[in-house]
Amino acid sequence: MKRIATIFLSATLFSSTVLAADNKIVATYTGGNVTAEQVMEQFKPVLSMQPESKGKNFSELDKNVQEVLVKGYINSKLLEQEADKLKIRDSEEFKTKIKGIESQMIQQEILERQIKDKITDKMIDDEYKALVASLKGQEEVKTSHILVDTEEKAKEIKKKLNKGSNFADLVKEFSKDEGSKANGGEIGYVLKGQLVPEYEEKAFSLKKNEVSDPVKTQFGWHIIKMLDKRPVQVPTKEQAEQSIKNKLSKDIVEKYFSELSEKAKIELKL
Repeated sequence: MKRIATIFLSATLFSSTVLAADNKIVATYTGGNVTAEQVMEQFKPVLSMQPESKGKNFSELDKNVQEVLVKGYINSKLLEQEADKLKIRDSEEFKTKIKGIESQMIQQEILERQIKDKITDKMIDDEYKALVASLKGQEEVKTSHILVDTEEKAKEIKKKLNKGSNFADLVKEFSKDEGSKANGGEIGYVLKGQLVPEYEEKAFSLKKNEVSDPVKTQFGWHIIKMLDKRPVQVPTKEQAEQSIKNKLSKDIVEKYFSELSEKAKIELKL
């Protein structure tokens, strides 16, 4: 009995210590005091997603992290005070925004409920097997390109390349593809079917380090440089799992919308 009482007393003291730590005042401001518990409650969703902070109490966090969290909490409270002064919540404009956000959240909630628990391990395994089979024997290419508006400009750039100009320098100077411009025009490894047909046909026909003549696509005129060609790198199941889940989720949502549309007997009268 004495041992049980000792254990109970120790547990009580430990709980009291934790509670005291959670209720510790970590900052003050005009609006009042800030406790560790309040800060942790507000930032719990974010902290739970970070391996270095998941499951930790406020006192166990790095001092710099504690400071950022406390300042973030106070800033949110200061903005709430300003909102009250400006009567933001009473304005029709704000109420309209709230309705829009609420509508989006409702839609998201419905779709999440449709997806929840419907993706099984077997479905993921089947999709992964299908993915591996589809990639078998395929090649992938890595290219860089310079994209311009006219054939004349593309021909001018090709002449510069033939005279020894640096491809990356010309990308920086002329290419209008902002997505690849900062990386020397590189668009990375791709499989057949992932590029527009005209670009893809030329890219897969080039030899390593070969530069194409101007190629026209819907985006403009391209000068393409082949950087590498290799057998496709098949991802592991772990690497592919998230994209597989995304695909399965998309399939579930599309089926759900199809069922809703059928029940609603939609007729377009455009």
